[in-house]
Parts: sequence; C-alpha cells; structure tokens
Amino acid sequence: MTSKKDKGRKTLLILLFIFPLLLAGCWNNRPLTEINIVVGIGLDRTEDGRFLLTVQVAEPGAIQPASAGDSSGGGSKVKPVFVASNEGETVFEAVRGMLATIDKKLFLSTTQVLIIGEKLAQDGIKEVLDFFERDHEMNYTMDVLVAKDATPDEILRMESDIDTIPAVYIQSTAENTAARGTVKRTLLIDLIKDMDCKGRQAAIGQVTMASEKEVNTEGLAVFKEGKLEGWLDPYETRGFLFAKNKVKSAIVNFPAEGGRSAVEIIRSKGSVSVAVENDEPSRLIIRVNAEGNLGEFEAKSKIDSPETIHLLEGKLAEEIKKEVEMALEKCQKEFSSDIFGFGNYLHKYYPKCWKKVEKDWHDFFSKLPADIRVDAKIMRVGLVINPMGNGE
Repeated sequence: MTSKKDKGRKTLLILLFIFPLLLAGCWNNRPLTEINIVVGIGLDRTEDGRFLLTVQVAEPGAIQPASAGDSSGGGSKVKPVFVASNEGETVFEAVRGMLATIDKKLFLSTTQVLIIGEKLAQDGIKEVLDFFERDHEMNYTMDVLVAKDATPDEILRMESDIDTIPAVYIQSTAENTAARGTVKRTLLIDLIKDMDCKGRQAAIGQVTMASEKEVNTEGLAVFKEGKLEGWLDPYETRGFLFAKNKVKSAIVNFPAEGGRSAVEIIRSKGSVSVAVENDEPSRLIIRVNAEGNLGEFEAKSKIDSPETIHLLEGKLAEEIKKEVEMALEKCQKEFSSDIFGFGNYLHKYYPKCWKKVEKDWHDFFSKLPADIRVDAKIMRVGLVINPMGNGE
C-alpha cells in the first residue's frame, strides 16, 4: 500500500509541474483555419532539371464519422484531401511558390510520408535533405520512400478505398511491410544520419503502384554517394535485413521432401563484421541466428523425430543464407555500394585500417570474399505430426 501511495504522490507532483506548461500559449500558434495540413510530400525532377514538389493536404472538415455526414442538405461532399504541385529551382522556392496557387501556408509538421521520384534519386538527394534538415517545422519521424515505375505525383493523387487519406495508407503499408521483413522502414531522421555515416551507404524502402487505388511497399532502393544505383527485390531485401538485425517477423518458405514448408520467424539476430589481416580487410563476415515456429508442412514425411526437425532447420538456414548471399552479391557486383555498413565497422574498430582503405572502399568492398553463416532453430511444430493427406 505504501508503494502505491508513493507512486500516486510522484505522479501528482509531475502533473502539477507539467500542467502550467500546457496552459501556456505559444507565440507562433495558428488556428487550423489558417493553415494547410500537409500529410504527404512528393519530390521529383522535371525534364529541365527543376524540382517538382507535390503536396497532399488533409481537409479536417471532410474527415468525420459517416453519421455526421448524413445530412439532407444536398450539397456536394468535400473530398478528404486535395493535391497540389509546384516547380522551383530549389526545394525552398517550390515550397514558398506554392502560395501562389493555394490559399494558406503549408504546415509540414504533420507530414506522414515523403516520396522521392526515381529521376531525382538518380541525380542525388543530398540537396533535398539539406532543406528538410534546416526547416524547423519538419517532422523528422516521417517515412521516406523512393517511387519506382511511377512518379510521386501519380502516387499522391491516388484515391484509395482503404483509407480516406492516401498518405496515411501509404505510411501504414510501409510500417506493416517492414514488420514482415520485406522493406526497410526509413524515417527522415535516420536517412539524414545515414547520409553522414562513414562506411555505410543509404538504403531506402521503395513504393510502386499495385493498381489504380493501391500501392506496394516491398523492396529497397540502394544508394551510393547519395545517388540511386539500383533496386533489391523483396527476398534480397529480407536477406539484407537479416544481416542487419532488422527482421522482427517473417514467413520463410523452403522446399522439403517433395513439398514445401513455411516457418514464421519469431526472433532473429544478425551482425556484420570484417576480418583484418596486416591492417587490411581480408573478408566480410555475416552471422545470423534465427528462431521460428513451423506454420505449414506439405511433405511426404512425418514430423515425429528430432532428426526430421533438424533437417528442417538446415533447410531453413539454407534459405535464409541464400537470401543474404543474393543481397550481398548484388550490392558488391552490380552497385559497389556498402549498405551493410562493413566500412562503418572498420571505422569503429580498426581506424588504422579504415584510414588506409577509406578512399577506395567501394573497390575493396566489391572484391572481398564473404563468410556467411546462418544458424536456425525451430521452436514449435504444432500439434499435427502427420501432414494432411499422409494418414495411414
């Protein structure tokens, strides 16, 4: 009882200190009627090299419960969002120039997603990030995605049936896909840090149009010195995420005795390092430990012995290793881009070695052999020993 009373007193004291701060006004507060609430931003390059800015703005008056909108006034319904575009020589000019066509100042702190066009990504994104880093109203936790086979303008003008605000739908899709291990969720603040990181290149999740009203957020855009080099597919992306200790959950399918099996990854730990000999890097090292539960087993055998489970664990490890190998080989041979952060490992733990290879790290990285080891454990197999159709 005493501990509960003490906690109650502490909570009350904290509230007493915070409450006056909540009552205090802010010098630059503005009512909702005087601002445009931006929920999505798109940036691309025009054919003549100018910046093309697209904003998706939420209309608060139109976002209400269905019962509240059932009035008999007969007037046309207000759309929940509107989309506007503007060009400029700089991002700042494009943002301010938007006031020539819309009625109120853009409020950027509410932005959920920033979509970068493929053409802009190929030209380089450092100039873009400079604006976002300097603006004091920016939301640094917004998701950043690179558009593939579609422009940011096309994606933001999409009318989704899933959510009244398409930008919120896109952001939620990226969050859900990251939880399945097929996209790297990239927040603006993380991207800014990655661009300044020694020995690691940036990688950003991709977004494509799945249909006229849906998007797909699987895959990864690989950068080198701030410029787009190419793409990783969902399986290569998952291999990269396994190595980088970013897989929270995933369904891994693999062949097993004339059929297929599916394991749900429930825990995974990955690490990257570099072996150094005579102050020079000799090989890249990747270690992955994964644990999962058997979710499906379509094979001709029974799961009735430790040996069978051990064989399944070996198949699971092989599949994860294959995905890691695909991701690393593509980054080494096609892109020469170290998104894994092997160079960053050298910079941290072997500064003398890093100083020798820093200027030529792209070449070193693309030629170094790799030692990849995966250990997989199946924790549960369920209640069924005999696969369906194999009953005796």
